[in-house]
Amino acid sequence: MALSVKGATARKHHYVPQFYLRGFIGEKDMLLVFDHETKKTYRSKPHGVAAQRDFNRVEVEGMDANAVEKLLAAFEGETAPHLETVIAKHSIADEKDKAAVINLMAAMTLRNPKRRAAIGKVIENFTLSFLGKKENFEAYVAEMKKQGRDVDLTLEQVRSGLAEMNFAPSKESIMSVEINHHDQAAERLWNKKWQLVIASDDSGGFVTTDDPVTIRWTDGQEHPDRPGLAENNCEIIFPLSTKLALRGSSEGEEGVVNADAATVARINSHIIDNASRQVFAHDHSFKFARGGPVELKSGATLSQDERFLSAGKPAEGKIVPLKAE
Repeated sequence: MALSVKGATARKHHYVPQFYLRGFIGEKDMLLVFDHETKKTYRSKPHGVAAQRDFNRVEVEGMDANAVEKLLAAFEGETAPHLETVIAKHSIADEKDKAAVINLMAAMTLRNPKRRAAIGKVIENFTLSFLGKKENFEAYVAEMKKQGRDVDLTLEQVRSGLAEMNFAPSKESIMSVEINHHDQAAERLWNKKWQLVIASDDSGGFVTTDDPVTIRWTDGQEHPDRPGLAENNCEIIFPLSTKLALRGSSEGEEGVVNADAATVARINSHIIDNASRQVFAHDHSFKFARGGPVELKSGATLSQDERFLSAGKPAEGKIVPLKAE
């Protein structure tokens, strides 16, 4: 969320909340940042990453331009204590704590630059498809004739003209979709079977990214897109801190499980592959998995990892199910 400076509302808006990122800070309260776009590794405070200028700003007549940002700031202020409790107690048994974490996941699943661009493309393609359909054009012509007006256009001319027009939706339209879909996303997440996964001391812990909610297929098949929350054959991974992660699916055992270094590395590999651009860790000690048979890699090698540098390819294999305690 925005930082306030001398009473002014900042224009730098975080799509990954700073309070969440603090669960992954290391030395001097800083994150170790791996950026596959710049191919650089550096340290940063949470306020320096996962943010865009005016990401939540709206330009609607009669509406405060920072209304959405203020609402999100209030939401995060209410959520932060619940996340701290879950991390401290290693438990989502309290429904208020669980609801807070689920709503945080829903917000970050919907509201980030990658998803915003995807939603915009879907809306644009739907508009083009609708306007270019023969039945819709014929219905329009029929309506014009009823009104005694001639349509001096053919369907081919309409389609040709559409290709040259810009139907990209406004940012405000996309933000409206994000808001309208939040409750549905939260409900689907709530109904998953959740395990709290505790990283072993020798694992180096979990990492997170600028797109922290990983949704991945688990059926071993090739898919052109990432799964939606309604899919049954998928798994959701959400790191909560260096030591703790949530893993959800439609079936399976719920509870608290302990993960050894190999399992944490496999989970990290999926988290890393889901990054839009950046991976965040407390230090270089974390591990991730590559290859088959699986080879554990040190975090110190991530900046040279070909898959990370190529923006991530589909993660191989399934994570071995863990038995709840």
